[in-house]
Amino acid sequence: MISNEARQLFEVRLSLDPTAAELAAQRRTDADIAIMQAAVDKLLPVTRQWGEEALTAHRAFHQALYRASRNDVLIRLLDDLWDKSDRYRRLGLELPPGDEPRTRDLQEHHRLVSLIVDGRAAEAAQLMRGHITHSLTATAISALEDREGLRAT
Repeated sequence: MISNEARQLFEVRLSLDPTAAELAAQRRTDADIAIMQAAVDKLLPVTRQWGEEALTAHRAFHQALYRASRNDVLIRLLDDLWDKSDRYRRLGLELPPGDEPRTRDLQEHHRLVSLIVDGRAAEAAQLMRGHITHSLTATAISALEDREGLRAT
């Protein structure tokens, strides 16, 4: 089942993304901060209206954060997970209706940068865990599982 791969990729990201945020808060350089701030300034809500442009900006933001972790193995793993998860993220462009999840997502990105800049590693990791838990990919996985009859309603 397609949702099985999506769920497994998501579970690994749920573990690794908070680690990247925590390390970024501990290891970021002034150059990393500038790159993350530039990336967050280019973010758009990930909706049907913005489509590919928003997805590209979203990925650039997460890549900037990953690079600030200064852990090459972690960066490669997360980039690979992002590549493999991308098709599920695209499926999620249609879900859920309404702007609230996308607005929250944008606010969380800005808050992540603030926490990383301030060196608040544990808080950055905690916010990232919640961010991934409520992400577009998580919503898409739930919809796939519903379609495949794998989730109890």
